[in-house]
Amino acid sequence: MGLPLGYGERDSTPYTILSLVLTSIFCLLAFFQWNLFSLIEDSSPTFHTSWAPLGFVVIWRFVCAIVGLSAVVYMFRKTPGFMPVIRHKERTEEIIHPVGIQHFVTFSSWTLLINILYFLLSGIVTLSILIGTTVPILMDIAVIIFFSAAAGSSFLTSTVVRHIILPEEVKIGRINENMFNFHNQLMHNLAAIFIAVDLIIIQPILHPEFAVFGLFFGLLYVVFAYIFAFYGGGFYVYTFIDPRLKFAPLLMSALAIAIATFYLGLWGLNQLMSYNYLIGTAVLVLWVSFIVQFRSKLPE
Repeated sequence: MGLPLGYGERDSTPYTILSLVLTSIFCLLAFFQWNLFSLIEDSSPTFHTSWAPLGFVVIWRFVCAIVGLSAVVYMFRKTPGFMPVIRHKERTEEIIHPVGIQHFVTFSSWTLLINILYFLLSGIVTLSILIGTTVPILMDIAVIIFFSAAAGSSFLTSTVVRHIILPEEVKIGRINENMFNFHNQLMHNLAAIFIAVDLIIIQPILHPEFAVFGLFFGLLYVVFAYIFAFYGGGFYVYTFIDPRLKFAPLLMSALAIAIATFYLGLWGLNQLMSYNYLIGTAVLVLWVSFIVQFRSKLPE
């Protein structure tokens, strides 16, 4: 299968790197210009209050973390997987069968990991508050950073998988049952559901400025993908992520911006929930129902 976007006459890598550097500088400037420390201080207490008993919130978050960790164990122990990749040197598509750590080169796996970090850390902090233990400020900061990145990336991942990747698999007649294995269900469906349920339970105070954390998370993944392709596995998991593509600078920035945009969507729904809890919850549930898919669809 040829590359859908193609390569230009010139290597776009320098321009791609420049766009990543500029976006990174924007993230750092925004962190201080928008006084995010003050906004985090305003929001952090609301991540550990709920209309439900705090004991229930603690159990819920630890259950989400444990389910996520079980998926990680499953990924290490399962038989070789099925992954279409783009070879760096050859610039051609190839099917590989990843094992062990190779499963964690996808953006979906990073989404799973950031979700685990959020639920594990927020569970620990909420438990500490429940038993009257002082919580270090760095843990409060990390909880909000992890949530913002996990929220945007989870909803982006679910949307792309259901509305782009799975339809394309059906279109070309490729067997996609592997997309519905236990760990893929966690990455593509349950991660977004867990975030949505957590949002419904705790109703935290969110700020639109927190979108910068999702932006930075996207940049981190792109940098990792480049280093992995150049110096590690020698392949890209996605056809659009090769920095040499003629539209690569725009595509790389678009990935990071998309994560931030999905976070902003959740922030907007959170605002609606604060105005009318039932309507906001109903809209969030409807949104989730449009981006998850638990079963394979046969080619027509």
